[in-house]
Amino acid sequence: MKALRYLNPNVLETDEIDPPVCDAGEALVRVYSAGICGTDMAIYSGKHPRATPPLTMGHEFAGEIVKINTEGSKTELAVGDRVTAYPLLVCGNCWACRNGCEHVCRDLKLIGIDRDGAFAEYVNVPLNLLVKIPEDLTFDQGALIEPLAVGVHALEMAGEPNWQTAVVVGMGPIGFLVALCLRYAGIENIVVSDINAHRLKRAEKQGFTAFNSTEGNLSESLGATTKGEGADIVFECAGSAPAALQMFELVRPRGTVIMVSVHKQPHPVDLRAVSFKEIAMIGTRVYTRDSYQKALAMIRDIPSSDVVSHRVAIDNGQTGFDLMNQPDDVCKVIINME
Repeated sequence: MKALRYLNPNVLETDEIDPPVCDAGEALVRVYSAGICGTDMAIYSGKHPRATPPLTMGHEFAGEIVKINTEGSKTELAVGDRVTAYPLLVCGNCWACRNGCEHVCRDLKLIGIDRDGAFAEYVNVPLNLLVKIPEDLTFDQGALIEPLAVGVHALEMAGEPNWQTAVVVGMGPIGFLVALCLRYAGIENIVVSDINAHRLKRAEKQGFTAFNSTEGNLSESLGATTKGEGADIVFECAGSAPAALQMFELVRPRGTVIMVSVHKQPHPVDLRAVSFKEIAMIGTRVYTRDSYQKALAMIRDIPSSDVVSHRVAIDNGQTGFDLMNQPDDVCKVIINME
């Protein structure tokens, strides 16, 4: 089968390799669509602490079951079912796993990072991680359920969506999806910011109030529209040093900051503002199984044609990563296996 393999930092190659073995309690899935995400880009650049080459990346995907090995397990899934995957691999024994929050398992691993993933014609997946998708969804939509679940979980962690003004900092794919989740939740005043004019134009097309951080002071602009009080809630999706320093400026006293992005290194933050304004700061990590089901229910209402900006064939997988490194007009890049 064809597989896009990570061989060394900044080195990818589409190789012919043996299809994976369908072990006990697993299914073999014929992949049709797989999305490139920020984690894949970190692996590609050699900055991910766990990913070891040679590796087939890819944890945002959808396809069709072609084989099932039910040895030692039961399943209602069948050959021919269209599926995506909840790609988290957990220990099952730690405090988090024992207490209903396995997504923050102390030994959390992922398909496509700690074992071969879906940038290939076939991937084997534990049966308990497969999520059946309806026939009327496209495979591209199925591949978007994973990143959409990140946004769903961020709003779950934020609590009851009774905010007057919400700000999303960073309009990459996750920030865009968080903004769409806010709109789905009924929030009317959604302000988004980025330094990329193309991303902001995409956001404006969806009716969001877009602000270019290189062209003015977002805190001052936000203050003018909220009578100097600031936003009720801020979702930090940029993962950058300026965003880390700015996020507490944007939120009102007793407001909430939701950390959606994963900062790759320590950044300065204004902890005094946390105390003086009594700000609640909440971290989020990936998603729960419930988030996944909610994302599946939402996906039809998400403008996927605006989220997926580029598609490339697996033979041109390197092009997809090159596009992600030059994100002027790039949101989500999908690798198609057909």
